[in-house]
Amino acid sequence: MRSSKFQIKFKTQRVSQIITGLMALSMMSAVQAKTTHLEVATFDHHNHSHSHSHEHDKHNEMVGSAEHFWQWLQDHPDQKDAVIHYQTYLATQLGSAKAVPPLHNLLTTARSWRECNAEPYQVPPTELWAKILPTIQLYHELRQVGILPPSTKIRSVYRNHALNQCAGGAKASKHTMNAAIDIWVPTYDANSSEMLQLQDMLCQFWHEQGAKWQLGLGVYATGALHLDTQGYRKWGVNYTQPNSVCRYTPPLTVDY
Repeated sequence: MRSSKFQIKFKTQRVSQIITGLMALSMMSAVQAKTTHLEVATFDHHNHSHSHSHEHDKHNEMVGSAEHFWQWLQDHPDQKDAVIHYQTYLATQLGSAKAVPPLHNLLTTARSWRECNAEPYQVPPTELWAKILPTIQLYHELRQVGILPPSTKIRSVYRNHALNQCAGGAKASKHTMNAAIDIWVPTYDANSSEMLQLQDMLCQFWHEQGAKWQLGLGVYATGALHLDTQGYRKWGVNYTQPNSVCRYTPPLTVDY
């Protein structure tokens, strides 16, 4: 009985801490707001027209910032409980709250959310929550070994089927399973030597440890990178393996 009361007390305290953390987002400083555009994706690996309006670009520049996410949460109070439960689940499964990437990044959907009449953030269905765990662990591993720099940001994670189709995602996209993340490095230009070196290191990791992680690696000309843990494979333009910048090819027996 005593153990049960302790568990209830612990869970209550944990939820309280998360709520406090979410509320703290509303305290974003003016300095952070001014620098938000440096921390938000300006590209996407889908084929979109370059004739978007300035207003469209402005909205997308804000997506993924803590300030924008907090405002979205304020405008969608019905999502607060789902956000709290999702973060609690991830923190429990990953061992600590620090192991959970910022939710204002982890809940982003697709850059074309507005054209697709969707939301910029979405909590995945509960039956898919576990799918993202190994991919988050992979993301942390790549950061810890120094392949991904500290400035790396998560840009797109779960997409429902309708949004994925509208956004031009692959039919069997692992984003629809909540098993994939798209990332980018805002401090690297797409064709910079730093980006090329990062791609080489990712390819080397994929070659040496990709099978162990069941790593799906997508490298795009825009500088966007795709990571999932749903099968050992690689691709580039048009989601095809021959266009991957990684030169090594796994055995033909691998199921794509």
